[in-house]
Amino acid sequence: MRVCLVNDTSNTSNWGARATSTALRMMLEASGAQLDSVIYESRVTGAQYLDRPALVQRSEWLKHHLPDNRPMRRIIRAGFNRLARLLPDVAPRTWNDFPRLERRVLEKRALPDIHACFDACDLVMISGEGCLYGNIRQSRMLLFLAYLARHGMDRETVLVNHSVDLRHPVLNEIARHVYPLLNEAVFRENDSARVCAEFCDPKVVPDAAYGFAPALGPAWLEVAGRTCYFDGWPTRVRDFDPRKPYVCVGGSSSFTRGRSRGRDPVPGYMSLCRELKQAFGQVLLVAAARQDETVLSKVADALDLPLIGIATPFPQALDIIANSLAYVGGRWHSAVFAHSGGTPVVALGAYTSKMQAFLHHIGEADVPLDPFHLDAVAGQVRERLEDIRSQGEALRRERLSLALEFRKQSRLNVHCVERQLAGARSESLTIYHQDSMP
Repeated sequence: MRVCLVNDTSNTSNWGARATSTALRMMLEASGAQLDSVIYESRVTGAQYLDRPALVQRSEWLKHHLPDNRPMRRIIRAGFNRLARLLPDVAPRTWNDFPRLERRVLEKRALPDIHACFDACDLVMISGEGCLYGNIRQSRMLLFLAYLARHGMDRETVLVNHSVDLRHPVLNEIARHVYPLLNEAVFRENDSARVCAEFCDPKVVPDAAYGFAPALGPAWLEVAGRTCYFDGWPTRVRDFDPRKPYVCVGGSSSFTRGRSRGRDPVPGYMSLCRELKQAFGQVLLVAAARQDETVLSKVADALDLPLIGIATPFPQALDIIANSLAYVGGRWHSAVFAHSGGTPVVALGAYTSKMQAFLHHIGEADVPLDPFHLDAVAGQVRERLEDIRSQGEALRRERLSLALEFRKQSRLNVHCVERQLAGARSESLTIYHQDSMP
């Protein structure tokens, strides 16, 4: 079973993106499948020279006729990518463009590298994560690749580990045509599954990142309690003692995609952190993405707070958040990290409704708070955290029980692969017995 994994995010700086794609890779390997090819997220987010065979051919010609060194190759690649961005984008803009682009790909006049990957594999697995929303290129391209693989190239095609926000009419129309074609549509939370239930048969499976188990309690402290264990350039962890209770405060995906234009979250974060430091002693800032680190480093400098930055390996970030008293933030995977250790989550808003969906998925009735107006709700957050503290270990055990169940279920993200492999083995065994009969 040769698998092509699409939208792999394991090579990004984002903790959660690295965690969930790494988990999917490990699950595929454990299933017995062969990861034949990988199409990274960066391949579908913007126009590139790889979209056009003519530019690929010219690039290859230059590589063979100019000095063979890495800097020159980077210059060539950058130059052709700049040229590609000046040309009309090959990505479909609406559903009506799908058949036209499909013909171009099948005739090898567009996306030659992707065509080659699909042609060589048995199954195309697309990890959607939180990328299907609005009318952005990445959303349209992911659904086009699903359409190409299933409709154009007759490959087993599954879209797993994802949420959707189909409020934009263009994406909604595309989804209504593409989802019914898929062999399997696996959502990471119930809200998205309900949205798509009208036009497909959705399955709900917890995020693949639940597959990573955090180190908890004394086992973790034996390692984490060492001096300077969390220091990582350029961020610094000042006077943080993991043996004492602490609250993790994270950023929000609302800082990206232009949602923060004209709005500064720093003053609100400073008000919140002052309130929480007074009430709980230790506040640990956790930056899961580059945009978070930009914002939270200002808060850390102004208030002399410890900051865990994006250079931190994600298993270490998982342990840090999972062992905290609570996580306050608007990052999906940081919330998953928290829940994996039984840590309660006070959600902040994200650039889609995914944090509300996360709360619904774990059985919480709360509403995410606006990350740009935290000064107005700092007292409310403090009261919520004091209530969490008063419930003690009973609340953590309840959260952890559900998280452990999610960890078991998360493997079902690759159930389609395991089912196909089991069928192939059964068929081979039947043929063997038939051939061995006298």
